[in-house]
Amino acid sequence: MAIECSRISRMLAELAQFTATPGCGVTRLPFTPEAAQAADYLLHRMQESGMDVKIDSSGAVIGTLPGGSNREFVIASHYDSVVHGGAYDGIAGVVCGIEIARQFARGELPFALRVIATNDEEGARFGSGFFSSRAFLGLHSVRELKKTCDRNGVSTYDAMKQAGFVPETIGQCVWNLSRVLAFVEIHIEQGPVLETEQADLGIVTGIVGMKRRMVHIYGQAGHAGTTPMHLRRDAVEIAAHIICRIGDIARRYPGAVATVGHIEASPNDINTIAGTASFSVDIRSLDARAVDAIDRHILQYIKMTCESMDGAYDTVLTLDQPPAPMDEALRRRLQHACVHCKVPKILDLPSGAGHDSLAMAGEVPTAMLFVPSHNGRSHCPEEQTDAEALVTACKVVHDVLYHFMEE
Repeated sequence: MAIECSRISRMLAELAQFTATPGCGVTRLPFTPEAAQAADYLLHRMQESGMDVKIDSSGAVIGTLPGGSNREFVIASHYDSVVHGGAYDGIAGVVCGIEIARQFARGELPFALRVIATNDEEGARFGSGFFSSRAFLGLHSVRELKKTCDRNGVSTYDAMKQAGFVPETIGQCVWNLSRVLAFVEIHIEQGPVLETEQADLGIVTGIVGMKRRMVHIYGQAGHAGTTPMHLRRDAVEIAAHIICRIGDIARRYPGAVATVGHIEASPNDINTIAGTASFSVDIRSLDARAVDAIDRHILQYIKMTCESMDGAYDTVLTLDQPPAPMDEALRRRLQHACVHCKVPKILDLPSGAGHDSLAMAGEVPTAMLFVPSHNGRSHCPEEQTDAEALVTACKVVHDVLYHFMEE
């Protein structure tokens, strides 16, 4: 194999330049100019690797090496980022896919090999996530695209149009799932387990289920100095009571987590009582019953608190994705490939982060391969993974693909 460490490093460094926050990490939100720049870069790198390339209506960049049948082996990850994120999350898996495809560009394949860079996996702009992978499964409607908005009130529908896409064609992204032999994702771990255990690679056993909500609390705006405390309906105070309780609710369920990651008040002035307060809730667990129970308890507490403090509220469910075990047969293939490639130490572990593989796992055979993250850091500018470790992951997936070809 001629997988080059230097080429992987160079592509990642060049992709990191497509950011809205130069010098402060990678900020590459969906349907933005920097996302378009990254997509165009990936399109050209895929073409250089011998693939036929298109960008679909979801913004996914899809490179294909045609094969002798209509079956498909898919290697995928995402090219969007969080705000002030790192240069490896998602995009490292895309670069690995391109490098693996390069090895097969001159040969005859018995099936198609597709390398896919998905769009808006993170949900950092519109609060949902898995946009391209959900489009592959036919889970979007034009009505939904008009309903979901970013914090500036721009809908997904309008953002797509501004970026040159045609939202009404989102249905054209849907896959024929019967053709998919395997959906494999290489991804940095985003946690400290592999490095702590001195493991070279991790084979994911399953991915947590997720529910996300936006909660809007309504009080009454007023003057900060002239409104007595007993006459206030302070939306921030009501929200604070609720937010302080969310962590305790999640702690009742071992292994579950709940996070308030986004908070916004209006009018957001230093001398004004807030009339509205909005915050996000992100619930995760490998146990679907725990996710549902936490969500139900939080909604009950929101209702009780607003009633007792004379506030009003509404909530919008932006994501509801059940937990997903990885395909057992594909996991065994990865294990055998690690042995064949003489990987010194591998580890089986669950994923506490959501991935496109979470959306795909219930529909097609799906597996994930984790690569160690330095100090477990992710979603921050300090995010780093050794290129040598990414090369090892490439070799393992290449071996799996080669054995699919032999069969």
